Parts: sequence; structure tokens; C-alpha cells
Amino acid sequence: MITGKTKIIGIFGDPVEHTLSPLIHNEAFQYLGLDYCYVPFHVKKEYLKDAVFAIKALNIKGVNITVPHKEVVIQYLDEVSEEAKYIGAVNTILNNEGTLKGFNTDSQGFVLSLKDEGILIKDKKFLVLGAGGAAKAVVYGVLKEGGEVYIYNRTLSKAWATKERFNNLGLIEVVNTIDKSVTERMQVIVNATSLGLKKDDPMPLSPELLLSEHIYCDIVYPETPLMKEAEKIGCKVIGGTGMLLWQAIAAFEIWTALQAPVEIMKKTLYKVLTK
Repeated sequence: MITGKTKIIGIFGDPVEHTLSPLIHNEAFQYLGLDYCYVPFHVKKEYLKDAVFAIKALNIKGVNITVPHKEVVIQYLDEVSEEAKYIGAVNTILNNEGTLKGFNTDSQGFVLSLKDEGILIKDKKFLVLGAGGAAKAVVYGVLKEGGEVYIYNRTLSKAWATKERFNNLGLIEVVNTIDKSVTERMQVIVNATSLGLKKDDPMPLSPELLLSEHIYCDIVYPETPLMKEAEKIGCKVIGGTGMLLWQAIAAFEIWTALQAPVEIMKKTLYKVLTK
């Protein structure tokens, strides 16, 4: 029941049609008896500034930020958490009585999604594909947990900029090209690009470069073509659903200042994915 007292939470992105966030959060709000409602907003990049200002104008309690806005949105905020500032990307905004503060819960979400699968990050070599906002969150999380990062991006200048940003956190190197000599040295390969969101997207990596002993992670959900190929090869495959879940749990707690109903959110997500 939506009333004049209902607090609105949303998500800004392009595209947003695929998002499962409204299902996860609305189920959690209902379970705890909170007068909140989560809705998706399809925001194209030319309207992002207006959309962020509308958070204040419409008294929206908070929003998630997804591709392609995570980095650009920072310039329109009043405050940014230390972690989000370091990463250079925001995926969660809290409206605290007219002050907009940005957070990054993606990094925590990625780390916890691996821990959920019994995977320790420390001392493992990670090949990270991409250098956007999500990739930076992955890199930050891996380095903070003691892993090594080898980053590849089609625009090499962005890969080098990412290396410079995180150089003091641990071992991070730029990979100019990817071949078997690179992938066979890695334990974990992460697609941190948005490739796989659309049906006609190319694969971010040739399946021929994967080995059965690799752990293959994808931030895209529910399942991408490369995830399917990795499964055929015998890789341990971790999709973006775990990262989606754990970043959502952290965001929920930022907006409500309450402990998130983890099991309810988890059951809701996996129920939708197995339909």
C-alpha cells in the first residue's frame, strides 16, 4: 500500500529492464514491514544530471546507480564515502535530508560473493577485464583482500589509469594483449565489463583461453554465453548474482539503517532466477 508517507528508493541506469533489484528490495521491505517502495528509472546519460537533482526535488530516499553512470554521477553529489572516492565510482546514493552522499557497495559485494563460494582471494592472481566503475570496485576489493590484479581493457589508457589509482594497495599490472600465456598464469578471470547484458554482445574473452582449473567470474547476471562455455570447459563459474545480492544487502542497510534480512533477499533472488 503506497501512501504519502511511503519512502521511494530507485535505480538509475541504461538499460534497467533486466534489473532484479526491485524484486529483492521490495520483498525485504515487505518482510520487515517498512513503508518503502523500490522502482527502476531508465535514465539516459544526457539526463543523468537532471535525474540526480530530482532525487532532492522529489524527496527520493535513495537510489542505486548502474551502468553507465557509476563514475560520472560523482560530480553531482554533495558527499562521497572514502571507499567510493578511492574507487572513483558510486553505486548507491543516500538522500539525508537534502544532502546526497555516494557509496560503493559493489566492492564488498564482489568479495562476499567469492567468500560465499568458499574462495579465498589472498595470493590469487586475478585477470580483470574492463576498467569502468564496476571493474574498479573489483580491483579495489581484490587488492584489499591480498590478491594480485592483472587488468586488461580495450582502451589501454584506461587500464593504465586504473593501475595508477590502485598502485599503492598491492600488485597490479596492465596486460597489453591476452593470449594463453597470460591466462594460464591466472587462477581467477573476471569479466567486469557490461558485455553479456545484451543478447547480441560479443564475448569479452575467447573460450579457448580458459582452462578447466580457472575460476571464471562474471558481474553480469543471470547467465552469459561465456559463463555457459566456461561451465562446458569445467571451470568453477560464479555469476553476477552473488555480487548483486551482497551489494544490495549493503545498500539496504545504508538506506534504512537496519540489518538487512539476508536470507529473505537471497531466497527472493534465487527463486526468480530458477523460474
